[in-house]
Amino acid sequence: MSHNHQMPVTDRYPAYKSLFDHHPEAILSFDLEGRLLESNHSAQRRLGYEASELAELSLDRLAAPDYRERSKQAFEDSANGSQYECEMVVLHKRGLRLVMTLTSFPIIINDAITGVYTVLRERESSDGATLDEQLSKAQLKFFFANVDDACLVLDTELHIIKINKAFESIFGWSEEEVLGMRLPTIVDLQQQEVERIRSLVLASRQAYCYEAFRTRKDGSLVEIAVSAAPLLGSNGEPVAIALIMKDIAERKKMIEDLRESEKRLREVMNAMPDLVSYKDGEGRWVEANQHTLIMFKLESIPYKGLTNKELAEQSGHYEEILAKSHDYDEQVWEVGHAIRQQNGLPDTPYGDRIYDIMKVPIFHADGRRNGLLTIGRDITELKQTEELLRTTDKLAVVGQLAAGIAHEIRNPLTTIKGFISLLNKQTTDKNGWYLDVMRSEIEQMEWITNQFMSVAKPQSMSYKMHRIELVLAQVASLLYPLALMNNVQIHLETEPDIPEVECDENQLIQVFINVMKNAIEAMSTGGQIKINIRRREEKHVSIRVTDHGCGIPSERIARLGEPFYSMKEKGTGLGLMICYKIVKEHGGQISIESELGQGTTVDVALPFTRTAR
Repeated sequence: MSHNHQMPVTDRYPAYKSLFDHHPEAILSFDLEGRLLESNHSAQRRLGYEASELAELSLDRLAAPDYRERSKQAFEDSANGSQYECEMVVLHKRGLRLVMTLTSFPIIINDAITGVYTVLRERESSDGATLDEQLSKAQLKFFFANVDDACLVLDTELHIIKINKAFESIFGWSEEEVLGMRLPTIVDLQQQEVERIRSLVLASRQAYCYEAFRTRKDGSLVEIAVSAAPLLGSNGEPVAIALIMKDIAERKKMIEDLRESEKRLREVMNAMPDLVSYKDGEGRWVEANQHTLIMFKLESIPYKGLTNKELAEQSGHYEEILAKSHDYDEQVWEVGHAIRQQNGLPDTPYGDRIYDIMKVPIFHADGRRNGLLTIGRDITELKQTEELLRTTDKLAVVGQLAAGIAHEIRNPLTTIKGFISLLNKQTTDKNGWYLDVMRSEIEQMEWITNQFMSVAKPQSMSYKMHRIELVLAQVASLLYPLALMNNVQIHLETEPDIPEVECDENQLIQVFINVMKNAIEAMSTGGQIKINIRRREEKHVSIRVTDHGCGIPSERIARLGEPFYSMKEKGTGLGLMICYKIVKEHGGQISIESELGQGTTVDVALPFTRTAR
């Protein structure tokens, strides 16, 4: 400032320097020739100049060209001793037009006017502004100061007019650094897209929202959600653009973490061998694991959002079960706590299954229904094991009885049988018939005793490789006379190249004699027995014996194989029980299908080798 001949007031009066430098309004002091003597920090910040740069400027050069006459008038009036106040448009260093209120008054020292003070402040509401206008400006100012998101006001060419503190915090630039600049946050690759959005907002006069990456002062990128809206002047034309930019990196991370958590949960659900499903408070299906979809045959049905009744209409296969599930769900809601129940699921891809079902109702804090969690565990094998244990217990009891019966009955039977033989030699033809009846009944008693003994006494097994079709042919040959007497034909069919089966031949002959003898006896009017031998998968052979007899009631099939349970008038139930025992010891299983009046099929499945069990 060496070219200025007058000493600044603050140099003459140091006590006022702090007041001048730190005053919140922009203050400039000029000598009477219009040369700038001094500027405070607010003036430098608002106008974008360093102090040394301002020292080179006059008030005329700071004013916009169309306001320079007004600035001269203000200076001359104050130099002549008057105070002058008017609206003024001042140019920011970067060319931005700042609409401000100018107040100028003379500098008087020792009763002499030595210069002019000019105070520039942001323009407030005019006296003619309505209450709504004043409130709107106050609310905007409050919003700018207190919102956590970055807020900017730009001119129509995207030069920054105003920013808030949140912008400085998120992006790192202060208002002094960016005032009048075009947006410094835009990466080069996005300049064209930003220009398109600017044109769209100005042309449509409507807000536009989008997500983008922006640059911080340190060069790092931040992902933001942007809302851009035009600010309209009194004539309805856009005069500026307001931007609100929200840092969404944390929100995006939370969403991604939530998606990852849902993905892991879904993977865990789908890996579970249980039925797992979740319905909302209205009973609509929200989620189900893969096992549930497979078991209910819903893979191809868009089940989400449907109720049990609506699914029942689309899934005819389980229409009745789904309809009943609706009533069961309502029962759970009514009691308000978890309920367990065992239900059967027929004709699944894995056969008939039994599930232990638990339904857990979930409520909102105010008691409203939130959702219903259903978990079903397959307990089919557990039920079979329980049944096996019951059967084993019965077999143990039968074994103990057999030992006692054999000891107490066998010897007297032998004695009686011997005396009948002696009597038979001495009797006349007339009385011989009675002895024959007695001998027949004693032989029946011996047969029953032998059956008991076969259950109680462990049998030594002799496993060798045998052709199963030859074993069945031998059985058919043994039963040929009985079949002929009952007008029954035995027809044997076998697939080619059936491998040999490792088995005890005599024991399997006993099994198939029992099965085929039952089939013959079931066809009182004659008919045909079909024996079909075929592979089952790679390691098993299936022998199916089908008759066309009277059939077995479905409720009785489950009890077949139990000791003392028989369909025959004089049966003990031991024959079929022994068959089950022998087949199990071979690593196989017996299954029975029957329909009243149509006939029965007994399927004996055996592994080819003992290691393939």
